[in-house]
Parts: sequence; structure tokens; C-alpha cells
Amino acid sequence: MKLTKQQERVYRYILANRGCTTKDIMLNTGIQCPSGRISELRDQGVKITSIGQRRYRGSKAFECYAIDEPLTKRVSQVYIVNGRAVERLKNVEV
Repeated sequence: MKLTKQQERVYRYILANRGCTTKDIMLNTGIQCPSGRISELRDQGVKITSIGQRRYRGSKAFECYAIDEPLTKRVSQVYIVNGRAVERLKNVEV
């Protein structure tokens, strides 16, 4: 799965800051419409969950988001053992 730059920034921010709101994402990443990127990520199969709401003084309540299962991809690593190439497949976080 290939993420756009904005989707990747939103994904990494939510992964690093569990319980962040769209307002937090807007202020810290500079992305103007994080809710659109969140819905695009959900459409691509990223499991973003809503874990509650946070209310700011004088404004409406914002949803708090978290990612429970980070995306992984399968990579291969090649080692030389006794003059032979050995390939190992390994799952790593995106």
C-alpha cells in the first residue's frame, strides 16, 4: 500500500500521539484537512479507532484517534553464510 505524503504524516502523527485530535494534527503537521486523510487511510485498510472526545474551551468536541495495529510490510534481507546467499523475509513497520 502506497501512502501519499499527507497521509503518511497523519499516520505517523497518530501512531506517535495516541489520543490526538484533528485539531492537534492540524496544528502540529500543517495539514488543513486531517479528517479527510483519516477517512482515506481507513478506506485503505488502516485500523484507526476513535477512543473518545476532547472538548476545548469555547468550541465543539473533537474525536480522539489511535492506531492499535501499525502497518507492516514484508522485506527480504540477504546474508552471505559460508559463501552462499541466504534470504530471510521479515515483517517491519511502515
